[in-house]
Amino acid sequence: METFDVVVVGAGPAGSLAARFAALGGARTLLVDRRTELGEPVQCGEYVPSPEELATIFPFPDVIREAFDVPPETVLRETTTMACIAPGGRRFAFPLRGATVSRRAFDKALAARAEGAGAELRFPAGVSRVRDDLVEFVGGDSVRTKVVVGADGPLSTVARSVGFSIPREMYRMITASAAGEFPPEIDLYFGSVAPGGYAWMIPRAHDANVGIGVRYLPRGETLSTLLDRFLRDAGWAAATDRTRWWVPLGPPPLSAVRGRAMFAGDAANLVMATNGGGIPTAMVSGRDAGVAAADHVRTGAPLTEYDRLWRRHLYEPLRRGFRLKEFGDRFVERDWLVALGMRYIGSDGLDAMMRMRRPRRLGGAS
Repeated sequence: METFDVVVVGAGPAGSLAARFAALGGARTLLVDRRTELGEPVQCGEYVPSPEELATIFPFPDVIREAFDVPPETVLRETTTMACIAPGGRRFAFPLRGATVSRRAFDKALAARAEGAGAELRFPAGVSRVRDDLVEFVGGDSVRTKVVVGADGPLSTVARSVGFSIPREMYRMITASAAGEFPPEIDLYFGSVAPGGYAWMIPRAHDANVGIGVRYLPRGETLSTLLDRFLRDAGWAAATDRTRWWVPLGPPPLSAVRGRAMFAGDAANLVMATNGGGIPTAMVSGRDAGVAAADHVRTGAPLTEYDRLWRRHLYEPLRRGFRLKEFGDRFVERDWLVALGMRYIGSDGLDAMMRMRRPRRLGGAS
């Protein structure tokens, strides 16, 4: 039976960063994914903030620079502005620099970087169970490992195997592609268009990633009917390549370690609760998991060193973001309440909430 120092389950942004940094630290690393094509299907809005924007939220520029290194060949479109749109159509816009990436290319490029650092990549290779030092695959094969990194999303097989459970609310998501030419601006639509969440338009090179994330579905509605209505009201072409998935929104855990397993990205609730964004936090937590795994293998350092790292880099902004989300949830039941709340908060407040910061002031902005 093969033996590895580290097995990383899931070759998304969290897993590929974990595998890359574990391998760079000298650990014999295996990166596995159940998909037949990395990055497919696209279960993401495909937006990433600029490193400069991200550093204003997570004030560790050296770590951000090291972990959040977006492969330039995967960038489809740079954006300059975000607009939050209230029921009734009032727009609250503010500068926000970022880019749209192709997740199909992005995931492949990050996995290739992990391979370049020395990790072994295998897919499709679905994990059926983790038991003690065994990682068991669908089909019956197994490998032994000293450390497992669960980067396999909100429905993590690794988490179920080792009994890792944390408070969370699962938001339903649907994304699709809409043809057309769109300005370099991200638009977020709030209210009954997306109950408890928001709808979005994120421009790409010659089309847009459009979608809806909801806290709950009204009686008689589906994600597809909500998306159809959103597209029709916006006057956009019918969307293709529809994909559904879940985003876990909850407080960051006190610990993301269980025995010999560590959890990164969505598997550990490391998601920006105010906007559902998960790529930057996945990459930073993946980096931290890889560093901690390699240190454990090389020096015997406890895996709880991972908790020290990710909590230092991510915990406080994520905790603050979740509290802001809880506050905002008070206003989501009625469109008039949503519109009133957005008008009271204003552009400055919405800007601060999207960036998980305290508003500079409330009201008076348009």
